[in-house]
Amino acid sequence: MLPTLPFLISLLACRPDPGDPSYPDPNAVDTGDTGPDDGFYEGPDPYVAGEARLAFGAFYEGQSSEVLPVDDVTRHYYIYEATYTTAPDLIDRVEGYQSDVIVHAGGPWWGGGINWDASEDLSTWTTLHVSLRSDSATFAGIELRVAGGGEETTVAAADHGWAADGQWHHLSVPLAAFSAQGTDLSSVTAPFVLVGGEGAAGDELRVDNLYWTAE
Repeated sequence: MLPTLPFLISLLACRPDPGDPSYPDPNAVDTGDTGPDDGFYEGPDPYVAGEARLAFGAFYEGQSSEVLPVDDVTRHYYIYEATYTTAPDLIDRVEGYQSDVIVHAGGPWWGGGINWDASEDLSTWTTLHVSLRSDSATFAGIELRVAGGGEETTVAAADHGWAADGQWHHLSVPLAAFSAQGTDLSSVTAPFVLVGGEGAAGDELRVDNLYWTAE
């Protein structure tokens, strides 16, 4: 059985220093140009002015109406127990300038995601969007998790169109799938967590195009 988010966070809380941020600064990607033809991908659902779209400063470089960025002060991106490493991919991406490659460390499980020290009221948002790609059976059983109000709940990515078949899959997951199990969306402390099982060291999963919408 995979560890639960509260257990993982409690392990992290025992550490005096979480170290450097695990998520790279997207502003550090130098495209050499800032014009409309500089290689920026709009993605499968480009942002439209006036649309309600929430970004989290990770796995997304496009526009949004609101952003709650990873700042490594009160909003963090954690890789749980060094179960994987990450690297940017500037070629194989869905939006922006890069996707992020999760590289399995070879252990019995892997997991990581966005965790906040203080809760946020996100009850007006309705749908979690994320794009995933892998051709490794290691990542067939990905779980998506959201925590709020002291409750962490899980949905299977495969129930929302995911398959580890080497193609990009653009998932749209109703947040009601989490709140129906007990996550309090008015008090969210982890808006996006990925967890999976055993795999060989070096197996890869690409993640991109993460945001929430209110539809």
